[in-house]
Amino acid sequence: MKRMISLPTLIAVGAVAMAGMALAETENAKEMTLFSEVQIDIQKALTVALEGVDGKIASIEFESEDGKAVYEAVAVAPDGATTEILIDANDGSVIAQGPYMDDDDEEDDENG
Repeated sequence: MKRMISLPTLIAVGAVAMAGMALAETENAKEMTLFSEVQIDIQKALTVALEGVDGKIASIEFESEDGKAVYEAVAVAPDGATTEILIDANDGSVIAQGPYMDDDDEEDDENG
């Protein structure tokens, strides 16, 4: 049996999708603005991250945390334990350090 989708429904779905894309573009623009104003580069952030852990850095990336420019590094210790290190992208200080929680896994758990 075929189901008919009404034009108002299609318009509403399209509007929601466009609003979501606009929000993502706005967030990306804010993050790019923050990135253009940072005071330390990723190499310095890597050095700071390595100073605080026993092991190797598996990844490091620029992010916006609550509107603040940070580098997020993930370190792997010789025993396999992972640690997340948040570094202020403007002064190079360690903001937070603790067990690494994969954000993608948290989203999967919330969605099903």
